[in-house]
Amino acid sequence: MFPYLKDVKIDFAWGGPMACSANLFPQIGTLRDHNNVFYVQGYSGFGVTPSHIVCKILAEGINGGSDRYRLMSSIPHATIHGRDSLRLLLVSAGKLMHQTAGYWKGRS
Repeated sequence: MFPYLKDVKIDFAWGGPMACSANLFPQIGTLRDHNNVFYVQGYSGFGVTPSHIVCKILAEGINGGSDRYRLMSSIPHATIHGRDSLRLLLVSAGKLMHQTAGYWKGRS
């Protein structure tokens, strides 16, 4: 893909599980029983780019709210139940189906 980088040595690399939400949309809000505890999670492998705006929206929520925060925090999120291995399989299958559907519609 980048032939001019063929001789560049990679010093560090990171890999690990991704936090995927069932609808592949970041989750933002407060804990049900502790409305002073805020969270943002589930970037579904796309964390670097949307994290800047999502965290800005989270800051708006912490500072008393905004229309953007109320909208983002009101999006319902499904919970995938089951053991960790089953949950990982279901999330991976769902993401693959989503990506495949995009490919067939010409959005690779």
